[in-house]
Amino acid sequence: MPKYLVFMDIDGTLLTDHQYVSKRTKATIERLQQRDVMFYIATGRMYELAKVVRNKINSEVRLVTSNGAVFDGAQGREITKLGGAAVELAYLVARRDNLPMMLFTPEMAYYTEQIPRFVARNAANFDTGEMSIGYEEVKSFTQLAKIEDQITNGVILSREDMSRLDSAREKLTSSKLLRLSSSNPNNIEMIPLNTDKGTAVKQIQREQHVDAAHTFVFGDGLNDVGMMAEADLSVAMGNALPQVKSIANFVTETNYNDGLAKFLDEYFQQHPLA
Repeated sequence: MPKYLVFMDIDGTLLTDHQYVSKRTKATIERLQQRDVMFYIATGRMYELAKVVRNKINSEVRLVTSNGAVFDGAQGREITKLGGAAVELAYLVARRDNLPMMLFTPEMAYYTEQIPRFVARNAANFDTGEMSIGYEEVKSFTQLAKIEDQITNGVILSREDMSRLDSAREKLTSSKLLRLSSSNPNNIEMIPLNTDKGTAVKQIQREQHVDAAHTFVFGDGLNDVGMMAEADLSVAMGNALPQVKSIANFVTETNYNDGLAKFLDEYFQQHPLA
């Protein structure tokens, strides 16, 4: 059994420029893995995209993806679906407010309009042949009905008009069909009810017999708050949102200054592993 668990958000935490893991961070993770510290990437990204980030470190890093809806558990990959009623409502709300939306399975991304810039960027960065990710436009409610039962999570994106995003959030919240979060003020992240990164962390803690006192969580966005509540060693990045810093038990340096690696190095200098 591991002595410690470490959960790491991707963008703004583990990576710089959305695609690079620093040499120091990689070296720190690999050194601690040899000392019974188990690492998990914990992200809103779909499983296949998270695998590519994992492969920048090593295959021993495990995954919590789709904001906790898809993760590596003791019995293999565990998947929670968003639900057809929630998917249909989200589609109607996004169309009403003229907002772009994306819906995800572990391997597929469905979008309602032009592929957003961050998806196109990921497709360009990760077109390496090491995975299979599909993208498909949803053009009608009939087409949506064919895939709605496969969806694990989704995101509605702002058009810079925050009032429309606020309207969509209010409508979705009042439905009580799904859970909402946000990795950025300009989006609404949609996940299954009673699910977030924190619920995945809790299950992994139970399976690995590791308590909150021996759990690290590193993050910078609002969708990291749920898992921070499950760890005594909750750490906000120096570039984190003020709300996240106020909730975390510690604040480290920014992702560009190796904040994750520096915190772990300093902690284990003060608390040596046996």
